[in-house]
Amino acid sequence: MRQIDLSPFGERLVLLNRLADVGFAAWDFLPGMRFGERAAWWRGGADRGSAHEGLDISRYRTGDGRLANLGAGAHVPVIYPGEVMAIVEDFLGRSVFVAHERLDCKGWRLHTIYGHLDPRPELAPGDLLRAGDEIGTIADPSGRKTAVPPHLHLTVALIARGGGPQRLDWDALRDRSRVVLFDPLPILLGISWPGLLCTDFPPGAAAER
Repeated sequence: MRQIDLSPFGERLVLLNRLADVGFAAWDFLPGMRFGERAAWWRGGADRGSAHEGLDISRYRTGDGRLANLGAGAHVPVIYPGEVMAIVEDFLGRSVFVAHERLDCKGWRLHTIYGHLDPRPELAPGDLLRAGDEIGTIADPSGRKTAVPPHLHLTVALIARGGGPQRLDWDALRDRSRVVLFDPLPILLGISWPGLLCTDFPPGAAAER
């Protein structure tokens, strides 16, 4: 059993979904839920065919030792201030791509991607978000041909700006000449990445397309 302590993002998830009312104690992850792992956690650990490009957030443990899950309809906040860049279909719902006011030393921009959601109906590309704003709820996959339970998939990426296709979708994230993926766990835990991000832009500055 691998338990993960809370972070400000985790605390916001707990608050939005009133998990303290049911005795929330810690997030919990099956093998295959974490970045880089190859197990399909929803199929008993069978190989998924490629390394996991994000973090699947669903399971948690209560103070009395019970395991529970965030279900369909659970509220999802954005981690940092930023701009909605794209909303695209995925196999369980829709994914929201958000660009943030942070660059690395080469000028690549930090993005967070929130998969398997029902986005807020009014949410649209170009919208500016504050940290903690709700962007949607976890989608209900029951009407789709999949055995994957509802969960939040979180991906963190640095993406080069300019000189290539302007679209943002899951296929674009496979371009390793322009995209670097990172383990979202440090963000979930509130741990900084020394040397990774060189610049924080002033609060309220719009992320560039």
